[in-house]
Amino acid sequence: MQNFNFYCQYLGLKALILLIRLMPWGIALKFGEVLGRLITLVMPKRFKRTKEDIKKAFPSKSQKEVDQIALESWRNIGRLSAEFVKAAYMDKEEILSKVEIIGLEEVAERNAAGKGCILHLGHFTNWEIAGLVVSVLFKNVCFIAKPQTNPYVDKEVNRLRSILGARYISAYNPFFSCFKALKKGGLISILSDQSVHASKLYMPFLGRAAEVAPLTAVLSIKAQVPVYAIRIYRRGGKIVFEKTETILPPQTEYSHKVVFDYTVLLKSKLEEFIRLAPETWLWGHNRWKREKDCIEAMKLQEKEFGVQTQNGGEA
Repeated sequence: MQNFNFYCQYLGLKALILLIRLMPWGIALKFGEVLGRLITLVMPKRFKRTKEDIKKAFPSKSQKEVDQIALESWRNIGRLSAEFVKAAYMDKEEILSKVEIIGLEEVAERNAAGKGCILHLGHFTNWEIAGLVVSVLFKNVCFIAKPQTNPYVDKEVNRLRSILGARYISAYNPFFSCFKALKKGGLISILSDQSVHASKLYMPFLGRAAEVAPLTAVLSIKAQVPVYAIRIYRRGGKIVFEKTETILPPQTEYSHKVVFDYTVLLKSKLEEFIRLAPETWLWGHNRWKREKDCIEAMKLQEKEFGVQTQNGGEA
């Protein structure tokens, strides 16, 4: 029965993809925004939690501001889905016409020289189109993604993500695959702003105890490759991909303290991006679902490794 349900969900997804493909670009985006708004009505508990999380992250904001940020965030989920489907079936020139690229010259030079590097991104604006754009601009591109529960949906989504040649790496035990790719000159795109189940550190994220993945820091130190912090936002009808900073590995020494400090630095860049435009972030994800456990884990972590947890609340 479960397999039958999975297949029905897959057929529904395929039908939705076909419908979006038949729409003109502007209409598809409006359709996506309406769909995102409707989902908040279908999932009222999750939408309520979204508003609660925003209020805790930004206590100085009024309830009206919080409600607007939450609504825009969910509208963006629908819009980015429509944009992604449309872009996946465009030619490379047409995809690039929808975006603006700022400051990626250093990334391009390194990639052309066959040297590995990491793009440090979060779930902002449209991270799915980011994957397509990176595949157009660079060679030997890999992306990490968490497998979907529905295997048919998982296969279809990753087919679209890989349609321009990027290689998929599962988020479960990705280190060795990523390390090999970096040593062969690969470019790896890592979304580091969501909760994780394994290989995690504990620290405040927007002021609340959370699990933070150290994968980017570990890979950068072990492979001695730079990390490029990328901000994604909208401007003038286009999606902008801007390199804001080159974050170099601290040193060749590998220790828990070094990894922790490096992870704090990387995490702080994502918090900075969220504060700049909170409505563009994926608040629908339950980022703090194990908050109580994380509070206790932070205490043990500080005691065991002698690291000082830093506060990441509202500035």
